[in-house]
Amino acid sequence: MDNGFIYIMTNSAMPDLIKIGMTARDSRERARELSNTSVPLPFKVAFEIYCNDIRKVESAIHRELADFRVNPNREFFRYPLDKAINLIQESIGENRDSERFQAVDIMEDLVKKYPDHLKTDIVSVRIVQPKERVWLEISTEKISRDGELVDQTIRREDLAFICNEDPDDLFFKPEDDVRINAYKFVEEYDPFSIIMTTDLFREEVCEEINEKHNPCYAKNG
Repeated sequence: MDNGFIYIMTNSAMPDLIKIGMTARDSRERARELSNTSVPLPFKVAFEIYCNDIRKVESAIHRELADFRVNPNREFFRYPLDKAINLIQESIGENRDSERFQAVDIMEDLVKKYPDHLKTDIVSVRIVQPKERVWLEISTEKISRDGELVDQTIRREDLAFICNEDPDDLFFKPEDDVRINAYKFVEEYDPFSIIMTTDLFREEVCEEINEKHNPCYAKNG
């Protein structure tokens, strides 16, 4: 029995399609391999979840979505991303390892909400939920002039220190679905909180937000 990841990948060159597959390795490594083939734009891992017996789970999901498969020899489906995530979570059910985690990429949503805010070397931002934790994961890459990857950094920050007025009331709750926490980070977590607790935004953007929202500036103004 193989343990590993069931993933959903998307590609901007194929906006109506999703790819559902499995890997015993890092899903993003698999995405890079696929991106080096004959596709014009890179694949992104939109969702992944760790589980037991990935071959059995993948086969069950592919059978369930057979009517939406665009080619019987390829793992591409014309199916809504949110519904696909629901299906995968339901298919796995209790078949989960104690050290499992789920992850949702929020890079595209952040870029839409904060155009020109993110640091230029950031290639991926994800909300990652291992058991009883919620992490913000930021991946950066340095590319050589000939297009080769020369350095990659993946940094994870535990978001457990972020709470509401009650210190026991966590803003990002591990018991919530990973998509709920992803939505809260993008839509409810304000820009000033982002610059105070993360390393996402460019320095000049941080300065502008700080001047606009920091109460100390308002008092001195």
